[in-house]
Amino acid sequence: MKQTFIFHFFVIISFLLFSCGEIKQGNLPEIPVDIDQDFSLPLSDIAEDIIAIDPELTDNSLINTDKILRVFYEGDYLIISEWSKIFVFDKAGKFVRSIGSIGQGPGEYANSIENVAFDKQNRRLFVCARPKIICYDLDGNFVKETSFIVQAFFSLITDMNYINDELLLITEESILVNETNIYKQFVAYQFNNELQIIDTFTIRKTYFDQIGVYSSPFQDHILYNNSTVYLYCPDLYVDSQNPAETVLRDTLYRLEECRLIPELKLKFKNNGIMSGKKIIHLLNIYQNSRYIFAVYDKGEFGNLFHFCYDKKTEKGYNMKDGYTDDVNKIEKRITRIHPLNTNPEMLYYWDTHIKPDDREEPNPTFYVIKLKK
Repeated sequence: MKQTFIFHFFVIISFLLFSCGEIKQGNLPEIPVDIDQDFSLPLSDIAEDIIAIDPELTDNSLINTDKILRVFYEGDYLIISEWSKIFVFDKAGKFVRSIGSIGQGPGEYANSIENVAFDKQNRRLFVCARPKIICYDLDGNFVKETSFIVQAFFSLITDMNYINDELLLITEESILVNETNIYKQFVAYQFNNELQIIDTFTIRKTYFDQIGVYSSPFQDHILYNNSTVYLYCPDLYVDSQNPAETVLRDTLYRLEECRLIPELKLKFKNNGIMSGKKIIHLLNIYQNSRYIFAVYDKGEFGNLFHFCYDKKTEKGYNMKDGYTDDVNKIEKRITRIHPLNTNPEMLYYWDTHIKPDDREEPNPTFYVIKLKK
């Protein structure tokens, strides 16, 4: 929700807690972004293969595209999480089962699902539905759960991922200073395999002089590739008229032993500042072995652009209207494209194809992209 704030000052805490810190390094790779370019990148240019899966539509497997939260594809299964449901389909799209249910008992989520992580080695799902984090196996069996309560005026789960036998969870927390002042912070929580918190550290803290709430619509801030964990934390607040921060959050980090080390930065003209105002608001940066991807607002809230940089050819593509699926001949542009957080060498998106003889809207088709290397 957009709120109007008057910004007096901000303080950046450089990862102080538990001896965590940001390590500054020279010669940081800078990736140029031409914000004046408007090019729709054909998916055939970056995709080695695209797998299409049509999830079966039954009374128990109706997918609401407005509520899709997270998607996993692990060869044998397509797993789709909504705010209150988790569906499991086989690789042919046949509905297999749902996992978990709303309720008050053990293994039930009393409130809506905020995020989901997948342990692909042990084939388990971790569901954050506060005040609990619940673990299930892919057969739908309840395994264990733990209480998770954040002491804050307001908090959001911005992302979570299961990496190296640990669950890493990022929150955006609003803390009351007094009746009119708050500070917002990103906090990382690390859980061991038994769902016990083993570490907590503050990533960034920013002060505001009016109370309000803002939530980024994007996730995928924690990804890993070849045992390297990458982390991006976006703006804590976005408002084109009254930006709370005049510093562009343009850096992707890697996480090593509780320290964030700059990996690369996106280079925008004038660092995204025009006439003293920030006109670029980055929502996401992530990368795999060959490509760097980003999503950002330009000029005003909701004016989304997508960016793709090919490290092999050293070419960047800036897109206002999204990608072009020239493989499956989808007419409209592809804007809801995400990395598989268990494998950033793959992306996914979905699209609903309605035929003239359809009596009801079918489930969307999910497309899994295997990227070129």
